[in-house]
Amino acid sequence: MVAVIALIILAIAVVTGILAALMVRKRKKEGKPQVDYHTFFILGITWVPFSIVLMVVSFILQIPFYIGFPLFALGLIYLIIGMANRDKWQQNKPKINDNGEG
Repeated sequence: MVAVIALIILAIAVVTGILAALMVRKRKKEGKPQVDYHTFFILGITWVPFSIVLMVVSFILQIPFYIGFPLFALGLIYLIIGMANRDKWQQNKPKINDNGEG
């Protein structure tokens, strides 16, 4: 049983290594992608209230609220990242012409 688990972990590590090598190769060809900080802000705005509701519901039902706390922390981090780079929001928006097409 232990050998099977070890082989599964080894297979996961090998697949992860192959994917990482392919991603590095692709990044070298295409260059660095631009980060869309507005998306980080939107995710933060979405996850913070959702996690608060999740924690309140878990408190009312008297179950541990550790389910909502990581989402709250992650949403807060996304919100901070998005707000800290607010000046870069306009750079990544697609150009829309007069016909409404991108």
